[in-house]
Amino acid sequence: MFFDPFLVTFSFGVGILGAMFGGTQTFICTGFAGVVVYVLKAAGVEPTLLGDSVLNTLLLPAIIFNGSAVATAVAARKYPQIEGWDITRSLIFTHDPLIMLVGGAAGTVGYLLFSLFSYLGIPTDAGAVAIVLVGVIVRLTLSTGRKWNPDATQYYREEGVRYWVFQIINCVAVASVFAFILAETGPAFYGVGFSISALLLIFGYAGDGQKVPTTHQITAVVGTTLTLTGGNVVLAVLFGTISNVIYLVSAKYFNEDCSTHIDGPAVGIAITTLLLNLIF
Repeated sequence: MFFDPFLVTFSFGVGILGAMFGGTQTFICTGFAGVVVYVLKAAGVEPTLLGDSVLNTLLLPAIIFNGSAVATAVAARKYPQIEGWDITRSLIFTHDPLIMLVGGAAGTVGYLLFSLFSYLGIPTDAGAVAIVLVGVIVRLTLSTGRKWNPDATQYYREEGVRYWVFQIINCVAVASVFAFILAETGPAFYGVGFSISALLLIFGYAGDGQKVPTTHQITAVVGTTLTLTGGNVVLAVLFGTISNVIYLVSAKYFNEDCSTHIDGPAVGIAITTLLLNLIF
């Protein structure tokens, strides 16, 4: 059997937590837990309980993030002050039991998809695919507004080449720094870049609320590339950049100002990881 019956029930509760606290907030917690796990590993402590029960179950984005995303989509149909694509909001203010139950159901579906994809050994990131698939299903079934953003094309025309030069410079900087550091630390720590990127999103809630860049679609792929290529830094930077471009395009066209959430970073990670596995 590809799933654990206990975790089916457990993931229902986790999905409710996602709806209660918000997708970005819980993802930041995922990053924090990941950093703690890697710090303990560096100290020579094997954090089995923290890694298995907390990081890979309670805070697994395929479960808790999906809970938030789907609950937000349903809440947007009932409450006009909620935008269906914005997973940064806690839904606790709705006092709506249906919204919480939807989050729980989405968490269970996310767990089952993640477990199935892991069991089948699909050649890409099982968690990212579970998030993208749930997002697409929700868009096709629950969307009451824009299914894609037609303004994206005009945005890119107005920004011009300067926009892409700016994005590539920033991406190469992030990918290079993490690739060099991770290549030195060794395979056991290739995943820490993803955790650091997730944790850094906390600064989007600090001070005046200035947004910070999303980088986990870069650092996750950098770690995967290093794993599959035996530590090749140049390829890690290249594929990290490819993932970021996919993220930018998918987020602008199929997430921002749309009726539900389709996670751009997950799209970038899923597609680029598939390319990596097919090539290497």
